Amino acid sequence: MLRNQEPEGAMNTIVGKGTKIEGNMEVTQSVRIDGSFKGSLSASETLIVGSTGDLSNVTVNVKNAIIGGKITGNITASNKVTLESTSRLTGDLTAKLLIIEEGSLFSGNCKSGDRIAPPAQGFTPKSILDKPEVNSKSSTP
Repeated sequence: MLRNQEPEGAMNTIVGKGTKIEGNMEVTQSVRIDGSFKGSLSASETLIVGSTGDLSNVTVNVKNAIIGGKITGNITASNKVTLESTSRLTGDLTAKLLIIEEGSLFSGNCKSGDRIAPPAQGFTPKSILDKPEVNSKSSTP
């Protein structure tokens, strides 16, 4: 986990290494998973997945997520998602802010930012390599 990064809210639920849970989990405040989980998970604050955590076929809805383990499924965070260097995420991710550390693996679609909107109709993006036309005629006498 990132140093000096404390999750918001009290850590009142911990799924320890070697523990396997399948089903729906609703957590008030924060949750840490070092074991295995399959199903639907929602938390009012932060989800922490330790390096030994393995979430498969999950749907996650949280405020923040700090991922150090493996997730197969979709994550929606109303604030921030951090993919640590040991993380492996396969699935779609939606968050206001996304931090990806070197070494993490992410395969899927991502939507991030305050506003995620399609471009305006009639708008055609130009390549940053397109050079504007320059008038080479000089008007100095």
